[in-house]
Amino acid sequence: MRPFEYIKPTTTDEAARFLASNEDTLVIGGGTAAIVLLHLGVLRPQYVMDLGGIDALRATSNNGSLRIGALTRIRTLERSADLARTHALLAEAAAQVANVRVRNVATVGGAVAYGEPQTDTPVALTALRASVEITGAGGTRNVPIADFYRGPYETVLEQGELVTAIEVPTPAPNSAGCHIKFTIGSPENKPVANVSATLTIDPASGKCTDATLVLGAVGPKPVVATAASGLIGETLTPELCTAIALQAADETDPIEDLRGPVWYKRRIAKVLVERALTCAQQKTQG
Repeated sequence: MRPFEYIKPTTTDEAARFLASNEDTLVIGGGTAAIVLLHLGVLRPQYVMDLGGIDALRATSNNGSLRIGALTRIRTLERSADLARTHALLAEAAAQVANVRVRNVATVGGAVAYGEPQTDTPVALTALRASVEITGAGGTRNVPIADFYRGPYETVLEQGELVTAIEVPTPAPNSAGCHIKFTIGSPENKPVANVSATLTIDPASGKCTDATLVLGAVGPKPVVATAASGLIGETLTPELCTAIALQAADETDPIEDLRGPVWYKRRIAKVLVERALTCAQQKTQG
């Protein structure tokens, strides 16, 4: 491991000012990914900035809409009774991240900012139409999370900027979601594919009035499937779910790796979409 200078700011402004003038800086929240990369020598920064001293980044509120401080632990999302009531999809996805040891340390902001395609919470947050609060020396801006990712490990963050919070609107009444993933071997392994689906069903007509489908690990960034629009105005049937799942799988852009060839990943994605839609539909029915 190359020697580095350790920086621990106590305010967001202090962190942003340092980042603006020191390009060779690695920012860590929980450090579950970064520490491994440092140890292996993959990353060799001059500075390592630990955001753990900024207490304001731990603040989370759920009044009308959900605001998650960047340093909120994944485990906190998993165990929150309030979140399970208002944003159950996010709590469900958080519970599927790696293992409990990782979830106790990993942060929501870190998971978002890292930009890894094979993860769970950013997929769920995208399905929930969340936005990312970004703070830099020039001020604060909000970016829809669907526009936040440019590619694998690449985001819209500019020099001197960091993720400070995630804002998630409250789902509409009669809505429900489901997050599901498939891994090879241990559930702790990186997924072959994962899917977050949300549905809003009109209780009077039984027809779908809104839907989102987001697929992870099958493209350079979370895939927001336009196929979901085919559900709107329709009564969900097994045949319709299968047709939409096929379309959604065709929108993916997986690569061949140790987890399987392209055709296999698309097949898994199709099955997961079918199951996620069926699960979400059942939840809307209570």
